[in-house]
Amino acid sequence: MYLDTRNKLTDKEIAERVGVRPNTVGNWIKKYGWEKLRKSLLTTRQEQLIGFYDQLEALNNHIKTRPIQYDVPDHLINGRKVKNDDGESELVFDEYNEEDYPILVGNFPTSKEANTQMTITNNIKKLETELSIREIYEVGTGLLDYIKPQDFELYKTLIPFFDGFLNTKLV
Repeated sequence: MYLDTRNKLTDKEIAERVGVRPNTVGNWIKKYGWEKLRKSLLTTRQEQLIGFYDQLEALNNHIKTRPIQYDVPDHLINGRKVKNDDGESELVFDEYNEEDYPILVGNFPTSKEANTQMTITNNIKKLETELSIREIYEVGTGLLDYIKPQDFELYKTLIPFFDGFLNTKLV
C-alpha cells in the first residue's frame, strides 16, 4: 500500500487497513527501506523487459558474428623446430587446412554464454507472466476505486477481503 504511487496513502490510513498503529508503519518504512523501494518502482516492467531483450540481442549478435576458430594443433600454428643442412635450427610450418579440424569457438554459444542466455530468457519469462504484489495491488485498488463512487457499501465490504487476499500473496 505504501508503494502505491497513485494514491499515496498516509501512514495512518495504511495502519488502519493493516490493523497496526501508525508509528509501526513509520518504523516499517525506515526499517525496510520502503522509500527507496518506492523510487525504484519508477523503473517499469516494460523498461526492464526492453533491457533484457537488448542484452539477449547483443549476446546473440556477438555469437553470430564472431569469427570461427578451429582447434588446430599448436605444432601446426606455431611451427616446429628442425635442423637444416647446416645444422642450424629453423621453424618449419606444415601446410594445413584449418577447416579440417573441429571448431573450437564458433557461431554457437559457449556453456557460459548458454547459461547467460537461459538466465536472461527466464527473467523475461518471469516479467512477462508473473504478477508482482505491486501489480496485484494496483489492479485491486483500481477496481475498488471504480466501485467506490457507485456502491460505497460494497466498497467498504470488499476492502477487508482485498487486504486479506494481498496478505496471502505476501507469504
